[in-house]
Amino acid sequence: MLSGCGTNETSREIDRANNAANPAGLPPGRQGLSRVVATSSFAAATADESRAAEIGRDILANGGNATDAAVAMYFALAVTLPSAASLGASGACIVHDDKSKQAESFVFAPIAAPGPIKGASFSVPNGVRAVTLMHVRHGSSRWEAVVAPAERLARFGVPVSRALSRDLQAGAGMLGDNEAQRILGNAREGSNLIQTELAGTLGAIRQRGGAEFFQGQLARTISEQISQAGGSMPVDVLRSAVPQASAPMSESHYRRRVYVSPAPMAGASALAGWKGSAPGGAVPVDSNGFAGLAAADGQGGAAACALSMGQLFGARVMVPNTGILLGAPTANAAAVSPLIIANPSNGEFTFAGAGGGAATAAQALGWVARGAIEDDRPLGTVLSQTRGQGGFVNAIACPSGLRANGSTCRAAADPAGAGLAAIAQ
Repeated sequence: MLSGCGTNETSREIDRANNAANPAGLPPGRQGLSRVVATSSFAAATADESRAAEIGRDILANGGNATDAAVAMYFALAVTLPSAASLGASGACIVHDDKSKQAESFVFAPIAAPGPIKGASFSVPNGVRAVTLMHVRHGSSRWEAVVAPAERLARFGVPVSRALSRDLQAGAGMLGDNEAQRILGNAREGSNLIQTELAGTLGAIRQRGGAEFFQGQLARTISEQISQAGGSMPVDVLRSAVPQASAPMSESHYRRRVYVSPAPMAGASALAGWKGSAPGGAVPVDSNGFAGLAAADGQGGAAACALSMGQLFGARVMVPNTGILLGAPTANAAAVSPLIIANPSNGEFTFAGAGGGAATAAQALGWVARGAIEDDRPLGTVLSQTRGQGGFVNAIACPSGLRANGSTCRAAADPAGAGLAAIAQ
């Protein structure tokens, strides 16, 4: 009886191997490919970290829509790139719904907590609440299916990617917090990163829904742990940090519309790049606490999110027993915006993307969108020529429309970054 109910190291090794080969936990015959392939039915995912992009691709391959893939990548990035996209990050998402032919933005702007923790100001985590609402309104897969891949990565481990390795090298002296140092301090590129506490947090979100994060037992646990660490974030503060769901800022482009995030996020900067204002600043050498993701499905729907920790590793404090790295409410924390171009007449998107690596990434994104759509240049060529100037841009472009001519669709990750673009089949 005991052997029938128990487990052993062999079964754990099998679990880890299966997790590495099939991160989204797809059934046999539906597992995604690890390389980018050509396909007549186009769907794609891209992100600033490779394993998160693979999970987005696998969600699409298993029948999920663009919103499902974006939500799954959001949670995956919290595991694979917490330096830029922890559950404590601020940010903004935009969804173009091919059925309603409308776009909706979900803004989770940085909100400073009432008091510092270990001498550092931190933001109230409200991203989980935003993507929960986004999934309720636009997702098609079961909630458990989009959270579970990230939980598995945290529980069984994931190889440290080049993206996270670069951040760890740049921020080696920043993680003075004992909890963050314990979990991330010894991570090296290729080593297996296990985050048991974060797996427990994601498991609670998977089992009891996203509301658990801001008004359930998990919310009380987060509040108590922050208090015990010397900070202040009552449950009422977490509950009252409501994300903004509204129509995005937009402008016309022939029969299409260009959608960006409304204030207080950096939609205006993205539009400036779209109108021809080249981004300034150097090519980033790490994430600087900024990350982006985008997904497009075979029906013409698209979703994109831009995330910000305020600075590399955010407040540099991890909430004990939760695995959540807190964001920092810096002056640049709201300097993010995804960008989607779509046709409200037929419901098709032509461009979806987001940027990372710098506070100027939103403008760099607009500049890349202009080159790929307005100037009609191949997406890969535009990214190669910009070479990461102003930020890493990851994007998906279908200049002629997916339904009209899917063969023109391309997905690309910025060659200056360490992300990945993957096509689902």
